[in-house]
Amino acid sequence: MKANVAVFRNYIGGAWVPARSGRLFENRNPADVTDLIGRFADSDEREVKDAVDAASEAFKSWRLVPGPQRGEILYRLGQILRERKEEYARAMTREMGRS
Repeated sequence: MKANVAVFRNYIGGAWVPARSGRLFENRNPADVTDLIGRFADSDEREVKDAVDAASEAFKSWRLVPGPQRGEILYRLGQILRERKEEYARAMTREMGRS
């Protein structure tokens, strides 16, 4: 196993948090099972509830942001996605086991 395997957590309420269970699961490239992509939080309904609760709380202030400002934020998100599209495409291809 590689020494520097990425560990991915859940982003809930503005923070990266582990699964409450403390468990992780491995995600491997199906075309090369020796290729460990990362270890991910093994989440359950508790994390889903936490995320929904956090989103509901965040909406209280987000809904007060003027439409043009929300549009600017979403536009910037789109720019970031475009800038990183090759990185994301490579990661998704690896995860799906395609070459």
